[in-house]
Amino acid sequence: MNSSLDKMSSDYLVGQFLVAMPSMADPRFERSVIYMCAHSPEEAMGLIINKPVDDLCFADILKQLDIKPRSPTS
Repeated sequence: MNSSLDKMSSDYLVGQFLVAMPSMADPRFERSVIYMCAHSPEEAMGLIINKPVDDLCFADILKQLDIKPRSPTS
């Protein structure tokens, strides 16, 4: 089997962008572009990339996900 197809199917929508349809009525998602960070039958996580969020910074997201940023020289 093709390993790149196997990888894509196992990751579902990971690494993809979701664009809300104009008819999307849910105010959390209307007019949104979402980058999918994780996606499986059990869970999904995405970041809305085209709307600001008050009181949230990228460093906080990394901390919550237990991701240690690399220094620019590494």
